[in-house]
Amino acid sequence: MEFGSLRENVHKFNDLIALSVSSVAPAFSIAASYGVIFYYLRFQSLLGIIIAMPFFLLAALIFKKFNRSIPNAGASYVWGKNLVSDRYGRFQSWIVSLAYFFSIPPIVIPAGEYTMDLLKLFGLVTESTVNLFLIGSFWILISFLFLALGARPTSRATEIFIITEITVILIFLVLAIKGFPEHYINKFSFSWVDPLKIKRPYMFIAGFLAIATIMDGWEIDSYASEESMNKNRYPGTTGIIGLIFVFIIYIITMTLMEMETPAGMLSLSDDPLFAWASYISDDSWIMLIAVISSTASSLWLTTYILSRAWYSMARDGIMFRPFGYIDKRGSPLISLIIIALLTEIVNAVMLFIPSIENFFAELLSLSGAFLLAEFCMDGFTGLYFFSGKNNHNKFYILISAIVFSGMLLMIILGFYTNINLVYIAIPVIIPGIIIAIKNVNLRN
Repeated sequence: MEFGSLRENVHKFNDLIALSVSSVAPAFSIAASYGVIFYYLRFQSLLGIIIAMPFFLLAALIFKKFNRSIPNAGASYVWGKNLVSDRYGRFQSWIVSLAYFFSIPPIVIPAGEYTMDLLKLFGLVTESTVNLFLIGSFWILISFLFLALGARPTSRATEIFIITEITVILIFLVLAIKGFPEHYINKFSFSWVDPLKIKRPYMFIAGFLAIATIMDGWEIDSYASEESMNKNRYPGTTGIIGLIFVFIIYIITMTLMEMETPAGMLSLSDDPLFAWASYISDDSWIMLIAVISSTASSLWLTTYILSRAWYSMARDGIMFRPFGYIDKRGSPLISLIIIALLTEIVNAVMLFIPSIENFFAELLSLSGAFLLAEFCMDGFTGLYFFSGKNNHNKFYILISAIVFSGMLLMIILGFYTNINLVYIAIPVIIPGIIIAIKNVNLRN
C-alpha cells in the first residue's frame, strides 16, 4: 500500500446515476427525516421541498460546470482552492469534512433500528441497546468491506440495493393509487403548495435544515470523477439526473403519504414511510426492506464521499500522508479504517452514555447546516470565478449568486430558529480557520 492514484475508468454513466440516486437515499430520507419536516411544516412540507429544490438544482449545474475543467476526488474544496485561493480551499476542506462525517453516525443508528424492527417481526431478535449497537456495527462493517473491495464492487452492490429500494417504493405507489378512494384520509388542497398560505412562518423556516439533509447526496458523482469514465463529461450530468429523479419520487410519495396517513402518524414519526405503508397494505413489512436497503447504501456512499475527499486532501498536503494511501484494489484503505473506527466510537457513545447523548445529537444535527455551507461556498466560488475578467459568464454569475445567497439564507434562518446550534458550531469551525491560516503542508 502506497501513496498513489485511484483507479480510472471504473464508473460508467449508469453507475454514476445509481450512485447519485442511492446517495440521496429516497426511502431512508423519507423514513428518517420526513417526520421532523412534517412536524415543522405540516401539510406544506411539499412546498418546503419545492422551494428548496431550485437552489440544489442550480448548485448541481455549478458542479457540472466545474467538473468540465477540474474533475477531482476532492470536488468542492479543490474548486475553491484552485479558483478562489489556497486558504479558502483549505477552510472549505474542513467544512466538507464536517458535512460528511457528521452525516455518517445519524445513518448508523437508524440502520440498526430499521433492521431490528424487521427482525423483531419474525421473532429473530429482542429490542435492546446491545442488539441495536451490534446491528449498527454490522452495517459499519459491511460498508467498510464493500468500500475496501474497491470502486467497482461498491458500485455493483449499490445498484442491487437501489433496484431493491426503488422496486419496493414503486409497488407501494401502485397500491396507494389503486386503493383510492378507500385509503383517502386527508383531502388534497392547493394550499399545501401555495406560498401565500403559509400559516406558521417561524416553524416553516425551522424545517429547512432538515430539508437540506434529504436534498444532498447527488454530488457523489463529482467525488467519484477520478474513477469514472469520461470524467470531464459524465460527473455533474449524472448528479443532476439523480437529483431530479429523487425529487419526483419525493413529490409523488409524500403527496400520497399526506393524503392517506393521519397527520398524527406522520408528525415526528420514527418511520412515517412505514406508517403510510401500514395504512395501504397488510404487508407493510416489505417497506422496511426498502428503507434498510436505502439506509445501508447511504451509509457506505457517504463514507465513499468522505474517503475520496480525504484522499484528495492528503494529496494536497491538507491531511496526513497515510490518508492518501491506495491499496491494490484502488481503495484509500487508511481513510476507510479511520472513518469506520470513528463511526463505531460515536455509535457506542450515543447508545451507551446517555449523559452526553443529547450533546452529540445536537452536534450531529449540524450536518444539514454544514451541507448547506458546502454548497454556499461552491456558490461563492462560482461567483468569484465567473466574475473574473478572463472567465466572465453572466449566466453562471446569476446561478452562483442565487445558490450562494439562497444557501446562506437557509443557514442563517436555521441558526436563528435554533440558537443553540450556533454555540456548538462556532468551536467546531475554529479548527477550519486555523487550517486555513496556518497553511501547513502535512503530506510529509
